[in-house]
Amino acid sequence: MTAASEAAAGAALRQLLARFSVEITPREAKNLPPLQDFLAVGTAVYVTFLPRVPWQETVAVTRGIAEAGMRPVPHLAARAVPDRAALRRMLTDLAAMGVDELLLVAGSLRTPVGEFHETVQILDSGYLEEAGILRVGVAGHPEGSPDIGADELASALAAKNRIARERGLDVRIVTQFCFAAEPIVEWERRIRAAGNLLPVHVGLPGLTSPGRLLRFGLSCGVGASLKVLRAQAGGVLKLASTSVYRPAETLLGLAAAVAADPDSLRRAVHFFPFGSLVPTAEWATGVRDGRIELRDRASASA
Repeated sequence: MTAASEAAAGAALRQLLARFSVEITPREAKNLPPLQDFLAVGTAVYVTFLPRVPWQETVAVTRGIAEAGMRPVPHLAARAVPDRAALRRMLTDLAAMGVDELLLVAGSLRTPVGEFHETVQILDSGYLEEAGILRVGVAGHPEGSPDIGADELASALAAKNRIARERGLDVRIVTQFCFAAEPIVEWERRIRAAGNLLPVHVGLPGLTSPGRLLRFGLSCGVGASLKVLRAQAGGVLKLASTSVYRPAETLLGLAAAVAADPDSLRRAVHFFPFGSLVPTAEWATGVRDGRIELRDRASASA
């Protein structure tokens, strides 16, 4: 890598981390130290949807995030919404706290509890604008989904682009987490060529147990990332024998790809901490601020 390309990749890395986001579950929120102790004011903190957690618990956690000076981004799972009246009440709950953005997901429920079975139905309902919620994240699947076919994913993404354009919504894609940069880069180029204009926030795992990551990765369908790891020297074996996984190499690959592609829509990084929010936030902040330097594969354990 030349000095110029290295400098460009460094600038891209800082850009990706400038507004990194994290997420927490309602269950872990009560055991966390004050968010302002390890996150910059204004950081986007997503609140994960859990099927058996009451909505009011999500509301309470969302309120706590806002009171800590962060930007709460609650998940709303379409398949868990009973009906249109309930949807309006849920959005009203969020708007009453000043929440102006959320992440729409289909949800892990195999059988919808009501009429909504996909996020497009809620995006196109008009209820988001009615509640003043104009910033919306939607799920992206660089390595496919074990539950949704490729054609269906492509059709849904086209519909989300159309709705964003027609309704004036600020829609972004937040991807599932990946272990390697290559599948993310290839996917983003492919959907862009197919007409996607929505910015992409790349999901990465946080600093957590490699065993936990492998279990989640297999269940989420991130097979292509695992194949990349196997192709690397000591890939999966190295990961399994490491005490804490750090996504340094993936970040470097993403930064290099963004620097080399001026039309890239990859705008930011979203971390899935998997129970390790504090070390993940401190590490990401250190890299962003230049206190932790990532230079090559050997530095991935930095």
